[in-house]
Amino acid sequence: MNPSRNDLLLFLTIIWLTIPSLIYGQKKSQERPGDSSYAGLIAESEKYFSNKLKTDKIVGLSAAIIMDGRVVWKNGFGFADRERKIPMTVSTVINIGSVTKTFTALSVMQLQDRGMVDIQHPLKRYLPQFHPLTRTAIHLDAVTVKSVLTHTSGIQSDVWKNSDLGSGRYTDVLGFINGTYLLYPAGMVGLYSNAGYNILGHLIKEVTSQDYADYVHRNIFRVLGMSHSGFAMDRLENRTKIYAYGRQAEEYELRDIASGGIYTDINDLARYAMGMLQAYRGESTALLRQASAIEMFSLQNAQVPLETNKKGLGWFMFRNDSTFAVYHAGSAGFTHAKLLLIPKRNAAVIVMTNTAEGGGAAEEFCFNQLPRFGLSIPDLFPPPISGSVHPGQNQVSPPDSLLEKHAGIYAESNSYNVVKVKDHHLTLTNGSTNLLLKPLTDGGFIPYEVKGADTIRLSDQCLFFKNISGSHFLIRQRNKRDYNLGYCLTSTDIGIWAKRTGLYEHFGYQMLIGDSKFKSAELYLSKDGVLMLRLKTMGSTNEIPLDAISPDYALTSGVNSGFGGFNVKFYEDTLYHVLEFAGLSFRMLK
Repeated sequence: MNPSRNDLLLFLTIIWLTIPSLIYGQKKSQERPGDSSYAGLIAESEKYFSNKLKTDKIVGLSAAIIMDGRVVWKNGFGFADRERKIPMTVSTVINIGSVTKTFTALSVMQLQDRGMVDIQHPLKRYLPQFHPLTRTAIHLDAVTVKSVLTHTSGIQSDVWKNSDLGSGRYTDVLGFINGTYLLYPAGMVGLYSNAGYNILGHLIKEVTSQDYADYVHRNIFRVLGMSHSGFAMDRLENRTKIYAYGRQAEEYELRDIASGGIYTDINDLARYAMGMLQAYRGESTALLRQASAIEMFSLQNAQVPLETNKKGLGWFMFRNDSTFAVYHAGSAGFTHAKLLLIPKRNAAVIVMTNTAEGGGAAEEFCFNQLPRFGLSIPDLFPPPISGSVHPGQNQVSPPDSLLEKHAGIYAESNSYNVVKVKDHHLTLTNGSTNLLLKPLTDGGFIPYEVKGADTIRLSDQCLFFKNISGSHFLIRQRNKRDYNLGYCLTSTDIGIWAKRTGLYEHFGYQMLIGDSKFKSAELYLSKDGVLMLRLKTMGSTNEIPLDAISPDYALTSGVNSGFGGFNVKFYEDTLYHVLEFAGLSFRMLK
């Protein structure tokens, strides 16, 4: 019989009053002798997490701070198993999700150190079986190992078919990707790709003749003394339970071990952080040559025109003119991990939590430390490539023939913008939003919101049209940052797709995480003639514009956001029209 909410609150109150160490983990922080210079930071950290445990309803959390190359504080808070009252400690093991990608990138760089891989070479040199579909002007040889490391290869974000460890293996991903089109020319767009990192895991297996997990055990965990780290199949002790929305959630073990499969505790993750810092500083080359560590922590994507974050090799970067930090976040089955390294200061911040609601607090804590090291959140974002206009700049009056070059439908991940020429001006419509665009340059415009007879200048932003690699993009610039509003859909005949409109019900493999389970996919034409996909999960509905690139393939629109960056495939069987999205199947009776 389940206790009532009041009973549960009363029980927790009793625990709060009588056994505070269970609520806050270890009673005393792990401050080392001689760390008194960090007493203020340690006290602030203890207070922050103690408060967040209550305000954000976090069940369990662990954290550590490294300063001057050593751990000055580490602690656990709350419960690893709330039902059995097992406290969260620095020895509690958690799935760190996508922080795993930093281990995969490190593995690739180790192989480069040994002369077994050159990241500048095409991926297919090491994986000849890599042969995804391509369109004109997208060349397979341009997909280098480096482009996969930096998420700029054009490889689709994910493939969800057989994505749990019980149904598939990370080496299956290559075959799935071979049945998809590359989305963009390599080096054009930053598109975060779990699939790409699993292909890197496959590369490691192919080059070394060792399974990815075995390689990481031998060449990273063993080298650093990470004896409490491994993968789901290792059945590590002290694994936490996981929680979401106030309840214990079912374990979800990923097939994608090279992009999100590592389990570890704070003690071991701190060893990893110090190992990377030592390699960068040349204090130890047991893990990686110093030159390679410096390369990993150097800006690698400055020339990528459509980017959202600065990146190194396997890491995101905060970077300004005087210093930098590298960062990666991970989430898997409702757990979260955040890892921030400040190499020049020989420092790191690490947070892990077993609760879906804990991700925000974990990230906030890391980002709150940035000013201590001369950095801020805007240092993560690349400078705008769209251009510049000035508030006092005079308007220009380009002829309609030039304005017509910008007219069209610009598709985002969950909507689209209709741009037309009207009365010698450009107008933009998105749902109920109507804008008048007044030109200050050939491609730069100030938007005015149209409300009845009034036009109200949106003074905090400007819009730019820009040609990039043969496509025409619409970009919003706000606070010196670019936001991509989509590319102009080509005027292709979608007649064959129009005959396939209707409601497709999900069948076959299903995602295993609650709200992510898929229900249906409805194909329809909007009032503007845009091919749309209405994708329903158990917890959301998404209206996705499609770019039909062939009689049987379309791409979800949007650049690195929402459900943008996926292949949609159509085929027929005996009884059904079948539609595939990200490897999941939907069907409609003929």
